[in-house]
Amino acid sequence: MSIIPAYSISKAAAFSLTQAQRMLLADQGVTVHAVLADSTDTDMDRDYDIPKASRESVARAIVDGVKNEEEDIFPDSMSQTLAAGWRDSPAKVLERVFTSAPAVELAKS
Repeated sequence: MSIIPAYSISKAAAFSLTQAQRMLLADQGVTVHAVLADSTDTDMDRDYDIPKASRESVARAIVDGVKNEEEDIFPDSMSQTLAAGWRDSPAKVLERVFTSAPAVELAKS
């Protein structure tokens, strides 16, 4: 839940690491996927009275996202409402620019 600062900070750090790995490994043909799920029916969220996606539906959506070569996978209905805005955002455009540049060139700058 984003109401817990340490949890939000760790998610932001994990996403930044995902973006960095994407850039560094692109030249080697390695794809790095981010899974941007909202609340999922797990032990962590069991005490919250909020809508939750099932673990099975999230897992299926992740597999489908990898098969469809989606970099950023939005596996549930709540996160999917953010998908279009993210995919067209300036941050995502900048990430694509960095990913398309050779890692060696970026390391020199």
